[in-house]
Amino acid sequence: MKKIILLLAVISTIVISCKSDDDAAGPVDNQDPFIGTWKITQEFENGVEVMQEACDLEETITVKNDMTFSGTYYMMGASSCEVGGTYAGTWENLGDNKYKVTSDDPEDTEVEATVTFSGNTMTTVTNDEDGEFKQVLIRV
Repeated sequence: MKKIILLLAVISTIVISCKSDDDAAGPVDNQDPFIGTWKITQEFENGVEVMQEACDLEETITVKNDMTFSGTYYMMGASSCEVGGTYAGTWENLGDNKYKVTSDDPEDTEVEATVTFSGNTMTTVTNDEDGEFKQVLIRV
């Protein structure tokens, strides 16, 4: 009987110490860095910066953890930027810094991009028959 009690005491001590070690490590953040709300700050076509108009810089893109995204773009109205429209779709992390974005608009095709993250900045690069297109976005 004493051996069983001693064995249970040793097992419970091991379990408690392992549990304490696991708790000390803190929570693990497994959220994809792509998730968040983003604003475009710069665009480049074939290495040449495309100057953004004030309303272009108001565009926001919200990427959700349910693998969907939505965005709102703006156009110059009579005296200020006004909502020009919205868009939505789905996204997928393909691994190795590659993402696939598919628009809900049947006229748009899916796009694959190389995406890198540095702090609150995301850089996307796509290539097609017209060359390279790069966007720099910040998390808002």
